[in-house]
Amino acid sequence: MKTYFRGPFCTQGVHENLMVQYFKHIYQVCNDFCEGTGEKGSMPPPLLLILSRFCMDYATSTILYLLNIAEENFMVDDRNQITPLSSLVDQFKHISRKLIDHYVKVQGLTISQMLRKSVETRDWVSTIEPRNVRAVMKRVVEDITSIDSQVGELYEEGIRKERSSDSSRRTHTYSTTRQQQQQRSWNYAPSIDNSLMSNIQKLFSEKIEIFSPVEFNRVSILTGIVKISLKTFLECVRLRTFGRYGLQQIQVDTHYLQMYLWRFVSDENLVHFLLDEIVASTVHRCLDPQLMEQSVVELICERG
Repeated sequence: MKTYFRGPFCTQGVHENLMVQYFKHIYQVCNDFCEGTGEKGSMPPPLLLILSRFCMDYATSTILYLLNIAEENFMVDDRNQITPLSSLVDQFKHISRKLIDHYVKVQGLTISQMLRKSVETRDWVSTIEPRNVRAVMKRVVEDITSIDSQVGELYEEGIRKERSSDSSRRTHTYSTTRQQQQQRSWNYAPSIDNSLMSNIQKLFSEKIEIFSPVEFNRVSILTGIVKISLKTFLECVRLRTFGRYGLQQIQVDTHYLQMYLWRFVSDENLVHFLLDEIVASTVHRCLDPQLMEQSVVELICERG
């Protein structure tokens, strides 16, 4: 009886069939959530976030702690017959990363859908002169702020690159300067194919890896979500035709986004670049490309 208790019962019954199977069940459920094959389909994003932290904590310490308790009470004689600790830890590290990447993708695509709908359902050629920031831009900022708060409850801040002294204004000064350079190229080099210039510009913007893996920190997670959202905005703009006031509305909207989004990302230059690309692409798709005075844009955005 003692031999059986310390052999098959402790090794197979407790360690393998109870503890290891418990860990594997958690892994499988979390993996189903990422693959969208769970019993209820896609899971709420906050649940994905919580599970990613849960699995990371399991990989870091909880698996070892639980197995140690089990072995203290149910001694295992033959360790060759049990699943290695390193194998379980690696599985939970893997699923934790998969969960957080899936969370970023889901949240990014949710915001992207709002932006896509706001671009595709508007008549940009005959729109009126902008007087306000569009409501969808305010909603985007509100949602990202809420996501930032959720992530901050579970993950550390992370590392940010040094910021400029006036991040909320920098990108649009660059956008205006760049637009002046483009206008000069149109005036003095009319033989240049604008579609070729647009394709070259697109090639450079695509250097940014949008769905790249994120780190387990607040800044990296929010950077991933912002990248997906702004890249979608950019791609939608490239498929539409704009009038003068449509271009100016995009100019107002992107300036409003810049006022807030830079503070969420690891490198503010990423936001500068993508928003600048949105304005530049709108110019290429505009029938009468005339930018609004920057002071007027700032006044509209500050008025909210």
